[in-house]
Amino acid sequence: MASGKRAPQTRTQQWRKTCAHAIITSTLAASITGVAHAAHAADADAASTAANPAANLAENPTAPADDAPQLAPVKITGTKTQGYAPQSVETGQYRGMDALAVPATVNVVTRAVMDAQGDTGLYDALRNVAGVTRQQLNGLAYDNLSVRGIPLDNRSSFYLDGLLPIDNNIWMPMQNKERVEVLKGASALYYGFGAPAGIVNMVLKRAGSEPVTSISVLGDSHGSIGAAADIARRFGSDNEFGIRVNAMDEHVETPIDGDRGYRKFVSAALDWRVSDKLKLQYDLEHIETRVVEQAGIAPLTAVNGKIALPAMPDPSKLLVPNDKPTTASATSQLVRADYAFNDHLSAMLSLGQSITRRDRWAWVFQKYNVATGAGTLQGSQQYGQMYENKNVRFEVNGDFRTGSFMHTVTTGVVQNWLFQPDFTTYTYTAAQNLYDPVDITSLKQSGSARQFYAQHVRNSGVYLFDQIDITQRLQVVAGVRRSEYKTSQAGTPSSDINHTSPSGSITYRITPQTSVYASYVEALESAGSAPATTVNANQILPAAVSRQQEVGVRTRFPGNTLVSLALFNLKQASAGTNADNVYVMDGNARYRGVEFSVQGGVTNNVSLSASAVYLDAKQIDSSDPTLVGKTPENTPRVTASVFAEYRVPVLAGLSVNGGIYYVGPRQVNNANQAQIGGYTLLTAGLRYATRVYGKRVSVQANLENAANRRYWSAAGSNQLAVGLGRTLELTSTLEF
Repeated sequence: MASGKRAPQTRTQQWRKTCAHAIITSTLAASITGVAHAAHAADADAASTAANPAANLAENPTAPADDAPQLAPVKITGTKTQGYAPQSVETGQYRGMDALAVPATVNVVTRAVMDAQGDTGLYDALRNVAGVTRQQLNGLAYDNLSVRGIPLDNRSSFYLDGLLPIDNNIWMPMQNKERVEVLKGASALYYGFGAPAGIVNMVLKRAGSEPVTSISVLGDSHGSIGAAADIARRFGSDNEFGIRVNAMDEHVETPIDGDRGYRKFVSAALDWRVSDKLKLQYDLEHIETRVVEQAGIAPLTAVNGKIALPAMPDPSKLLVPNDKPTTASATSQLVRADYAFNDHLSAMLSLGQSITRRDRWAWVFQKYNVATGAGTLQGSQQYGQMYENKNVRFEVNGDFRTGSFMHTVTTGVVQNWLFQPDFTTYTYTAAQNLYDPVDITSLKQSGSARQFYAQHVRNSGVYLFDQIDITQRLQVVAGVRRSEYKTSQAGTPSSDINHTSPSGSITYRITPQTSVYASYVEALESAGSAPATTVNANQILPAAVSRQQEVGVRTRFPGNTLVSLALFNLKQASAGTNADNVYVMDGNARYRGVEFSVQGGVTNNVSLSASAVYLDAKQIDSSDPTLVGKTPENTPRVTASVFAEYRVPVLAGLSVNGGIYYVGPRQVNNANQAQIGGYTLLTAGLRYATRVYGKRVSVQANLENAANRRYWSAAGSNQLAVGLGRTLELTSTLEF
């Protein structure tokens, strides 16, 4: 904990005092889409103070202590540039903690960064996070992702507001998100079974003290056009009610000729401060999309241990029929109640449900001639897909002293039900050429239909962790979780496992603005589910033990610039596709490396978000001795990104930005029989905001893949994906 005159508050005290004060100022006026920092400097200052009362207390020592919900007050200067760096974390057991106090790697992409980049999808935001890469697909329909070389599980690795697991088999809008967080590595203490890659948490925008009414017009260089709205209000005699509604409807013309569709969403975040003890929240998000999925390219069979890769195809050419789209919808709802019994005891109950439905056409180009490009296009019609998550969590937070030690204890119980019903896959083929595609007018049915049998998963657990403030500088956290994991599916052996997972960490504040930490986590984690291209497609693999150690240091510089450095080591049971195209658990892999990030203000007019990771990953044992010592598929040794924004001082309201994103070479399979090259993408942007008849108006242009680089964007799961070409995105926003 930070040293100083004021003792740190416990989680229970934080919540109760926040309930009466910070809820009405919880979200930023500065989060309005497309507004340049220079044009709303005053709003940004006020909003950052509203969103972080602890910072306000540090800047104003005479302010009441009731306005300080952070674990420790932090002195902040240079508020004009603090939008790029997070003050706190909102994921898992670290909810509400000062970023300096978190004993793990948690990367936060703030609203300010997403606004400057013009982010519309999940990977748009997460490309700023070291070690996050695409997996298997190019992101046209949705974002398959991996973290530090380990694939995320689309059904258990993605969360809404830190509590509700949602399915990631659909485009995720960013316009309604206040922040996106990535908790890296094993996370079973709070979330139970999931891929040890980590957790991606998307936090909805909420109503703050300032009313918001904005309308945006969207478009791009390929002919897409749409509109978006953002409305927020607080009302009631004491502003006890809050509502924020976001919506968007867009006709999409993709960078691939002839591939078009739509995407739309509506979301609502409601809250009610019933009393100074009780707070209620309700969150809703509904998404609809329709787009033709580009074909993945299957690597050929190895000859003498090597796979010959094709030449880079034209990324603007559609390989599949443009009348066979994938249509998807998703509805997520979350209800949460927080109750403070007193200053030392509080409870939280949440109930949520998320349902994603898809009628999908999945495509793979295979059995081709590398020289001529002639091959076979295979389409899989998968109608009636559904992914349902139901989740309930109850936890109690309390604090007490034992001698000079302050304990903040959290205990909880959680249960998640995952259900996927029967569906049937029908396979079709057609001749196609990778280098000179032709229009596909007819398909030939191939083979017999393949049945996917209904799948039920129950993931439940009881957890306890104790945050012990030994001194104002030294903090220890010890935790344990008892988990129960049950699966059932016709034709598949059941996987019923009980396991106890310990974890522990120690954090020391060298100075009020610098902390060091060390942590150990042991968890029973899921290796995910089999890819759609394998014989056992969508089958959930058995759980296995993973172990992670991490040490790190963080410091916060003036201007709220947050710098982090971490060394990590993770050992996990590995999964891969064997020679029979069956996705199986097969040995253990080790991932170790060093990660660096910096976020915040370099000067009064320059904001920066940069990250890099060096990763040494290898298979350390396997039933196939030829795999030992090999690098896991789709795992780059180096990833790095730099994004900077410059607010032009001679012209108020004008800002320019640019980004550089590097992903190193990656192996196409675990046998390391071929490698796709690394790539560097460039972006550029321009924003200008002014007032017209007293109303704030902004225009924005963002150029993606500015150099029009041709590149392999992803590997893994027996597929290669081609990156998308250059796109100019345009946005104009009116606030009134």
